[in-house]
Amino acid sequence: MLVDINLLPEKERERSTLLLAALAILGVAVLFWGVLFFLSNKLEDETADLLLQQTALQEEQQAVRDLLPSSENLDARKQLAYTVEWAESFRYETVPLLKDLIQALPERGFFRSFEFTAPNLATVVVQFDDKPEAAHYYARLASSEYIEGLVLESVTTETVTEEESDVTHDVMPRYLATYVISFIDERGVSPASEGEAEEEGAVEEADTEEPAADVTDAEPEPDEGGDLNE
Repeated sequence: MLVDINLLPEKERERSTLLLAALAILGVAVLFWGVLFFLSNKLEDETADLLLQQTALQEEQQAVRDLLPSSENLDARKQLAYTVEWAESFRYETVPLLKDLIQALPERGFFRSFEFTAPNLATVVVQFDDKPEAAHYYARLASSEYIEGLVLESVTTETVTEEESDVTHDVMPRYLATYVISFIDERGVSPASEGEAEEEGAVEEADTEEPAADVTDAEPEPDEGGDLNE
């Protein structure tokens, strides 16, 4: 009977197994690295394509922006031309009104202020040497063809100091009359409705009668002159 005796060591077989396992792991690692490298290159290519598309889109947008200012400027010019044309047609010729107001002034009458408070309203402060002149000026303005409404708001006294006057005695006070003038406006601008306009017209008619009578009948009080002389 023959006996088969294996005298080779078992370690060599184990080494070959480990070598195969190491080679397999190395192959898997190389394959994994290759896949990552491929995906990375693909991602870079896609990123480059996206950047090119973004650049092209920005260039198109810039080209569109370059075209827009010309049209915007054209619209702005049209709007400006329309605004200027509207302003020229809307403006009120104040020269005839001012000439009429100046011609109605007495010899010693002077404007202290003139202010437009509404499209067809003006507040005028006039200086007079005599109080009755305020009523006479009111009557002249009431008959003006440029004025449709007139209110005498107040007549105040302004004392002249010795520094303002060369005369040191018999100093007379000045009178400041405030008028609210509603002039005829053909531009069609009316600050009030028709009903309010009628009510204002009635009030103005009442005012046109009362202030004239009060001013003409009133005379400078002697006490004021006496105080000034003192």
